[in-house]
Amino acid sequence: MKTVLIVFALVALALLLPLFMTSNTPPEGFDRNLPWQIALDQSGNSEVFGLVPGQSRLADARALLGDDFDVAVIAASEQIGALEANYPQRAFGFVQARLILTLAASPEEVGAMRGRALKREYMEGSNKKFILHPDDRARAEDAVIRAISLIPSARLDEETITLRFGKAAEVLPEGENLTHYLYPDKGLDVVLDKKGREILQYVAPKNFAAQIRAPLEKGNAASGA
Repeated sequence: MKTVLIVFALVALALLLPLFMTSNTPPEGFDRNLPWQIALDQSGNSEVFGLVPGQSRLADARALLGDDFDVAVIAASEQIGALEANYPQRAFGFVQARLILTLAASPEEVGAMRGRALKREYMEGSNKKFILHPDDRARAEDAVIRAISLIPSARLDEETITLRFGKAAEVLPEGENLTHYLYPDKGLDVVLDKKGREILQYVAPKNFAAQIRAPLEKGNAASGA
């Protein structure tokens, strides 16, 4: 009888122990593919989908997620644009989504890539896509992933966001259709769009103010003016 009680106590302890773990080290069985599984460290970095924004490179994404992506300069009208790698559709755990990796490149580098582009394609709205020269595509493999954007196929709402990510530190509107749910400690901005697809934007938490908060405040100030 005592043996049975001891075994029961050990099993119960094993089940309860993860609830009291405070380490940021992902526990065994941690699924890095799920959008809400964000591992943090003490240096202000985060890891999601096995990638660390601000440190991992496009070559790392290829090794983890495969090579079914395209790399191009994406530019809105009158803008120099940004270097992006796009995974059109894949599964992250049980979540189907599109993944966009924004790569670190200076305006001068982006401009040079545009100048060497093989062709230009028009996208939705006024955006343009510049297909990279093979030499520039090869160089992009070594580019650091500045930010990660996930566009899930399933629609999100405030209840789902709170369930998966917890209560947002701040909720900010942008224009008439967008609402931003900000999680600075996770380096996450969840954008709900009344007329389009929701977007989850991941950056290093230490860069959240510069990459997410400041541009959002600037945009809202310009709209108000």
